[in-house]
Amino acid sequence: MIIAALLLGLIAFVGVLRSLRAEVVARRVVATAQEALQVISNPDLSDIEKERKVRHASISLFGQFLAIAGIGLASFSAAAALVWGGAKAGLYGLGTAMSVAMDWPFLLGSTLAAIALWLALDRIGGRREAAPTETGEVPYGPMEQALHNFAFASPVRQRRLGALETYLYRSRIDHSRATRPVFVTSLPRAGTTIMLNLLAETPEFASATYRHMPFTLAPLLWGRIVPMIQKTAARTERAHGDGIEVSGDSPEAFEEMLWMAFWPDHYRPDRIETWSARENDAAFAQSFRTHMAKIVASKPGASRYVSKNNANIARLPLLDTICPDAAIVIPVRDPRAQVVSLMRQHERFLNLHAREPFGRRYMEGVGHFEFGQALRPIAFGGTTPDIETATGPDFWLRYWISAYEHVLATAGRNAVFVDHDALCAAPHETLPVLAEAIGADSKADIVGRASIFRAPGPPLELDGASPPLLACARAVHAALLDRALAPSASRYRKEVTV
Repeated sequence: MIIAALLLGLIAFVGVLRSLRAEVVARRVVATAQEALQVISNPDLSDIEKERKVRHASISLFGQFLAIAGIGLASFSAAAALVWGGAKAGLYGLGTAMSVAMDWPFLLGSTLAAIALWLALDRIGGRREAAPTETGEVPYGPMEQALHNFAFASPVRQRRLGALETYLYRSRIDHSRATRPVFVTSLPRAGTTIMLNLLAETPEFASATYRHMPFTLAPLLWGRIVPMIQKTAARTERAHGDGIEVSGDSPEAFEEMLWMAFWPDHYRPDRIETWSARENDAAFAQSFRTHMAKIVASKPGASRYVSKNNANIARLPLLDTICPDAAIVIPVRDPRAQVVSLMRQHERFLNLHAREPFGRRYMEGVGHFEFGQALRPIAFGGTTPDIETATGPDFWLRYWISAYEHVLATAGRNAVFVDHDALCAAPHETLPVLAEAIGADSKADIVGRASIFRAPGPPLELDGASPPLLACARAVHAALLDRALAPSASRYRKEVTV
């Protein structure tokens, strides 16, 4: 009876919020705040004009906050009245009801239920969706942004929700399906996304998808809620502007959120520390295996887990220890082309984050610290790169060299190096070897997707780069190709790069 009363109170709370148009007022607050920030950063306005406009915005914000406070009070009063009425009628004790309401499982569950109810009412009511914003690969409106901010705010909350899901879905979670995982990793812009798409879109492999966002540690539980509240999204080009189209069902790199939840000390304000095999933690290993089993269970017919996580090159020995049965696929790309692409993406995301702060929060929330204002380099070799120089080629060349020297020094026998340029030039030669290297059940499923690859263009020149750094990068690249699959294809690439 107490739970029923609390749920009725929750419905009343959401109903009053909607009837008083809380979302409209919240949007006005966001718009006013953004306008004030634009005024402050506008070099064309005088200090007097800035002060006048900011003062006007402050008055508007004060009024809007009062409106939100009033709406919140009215909504809370409606919910409290229902619960109080039940206690007054002798159906339960008010103290007991308050104790249940303040317990964290109910707080977490009621928050998710309120969000789900709100979005479901939007869908039923046919409300026009908010215009897409350039915040990430899939557009998010104000409510979706609020949901993501709530999820990103607490890794502990994510872990607790994941633990609750593990208990609720214990009959569906088969740990034997978390064996022989495939981890795709490399520096960004090396071909990791197309490699993930290649594998995840075959029947054998399952990967996290955009529909698992933002509660990625609870893919089964959240996966049941999302279809009820989220419309099928059309495929759109992702924020990288590289022609790759994604939808809610597209695979993506969300595994890092699990590492962030267990290893917060590795994520420093200016860098990410590398991991060693000595840092093996039994609780994390169990959670990791369980998470992989959940992802596999979320895709009917799948039998193996695959992920893309660029940060995994910082923890190859630990991955070997936790998952000795894994295959770690490491795409390798010509350093000149990759560095040019890294520079372009960094500049692109710097501009995007300046226009849309949620874009940065999104990237940081999912553990993507590769570009823009979210850039937090991995400290390979214990050295922290100076991100103030990240707009120049030498920064990215040094980072490329230190990253792949670290990979060459730490990659174990289960590492599968793939020459990305050779793969794109001759996929029918490389894909059968790749399928065999990762122990794929069906080579035909992988080879049959060769058409997604396009032949690489001519080698790019890296203007303004240090010649000694370029020479060092070529030497490291040659060492990587010596370990790559398909030697004939690798020889093709060597002829081009010399």
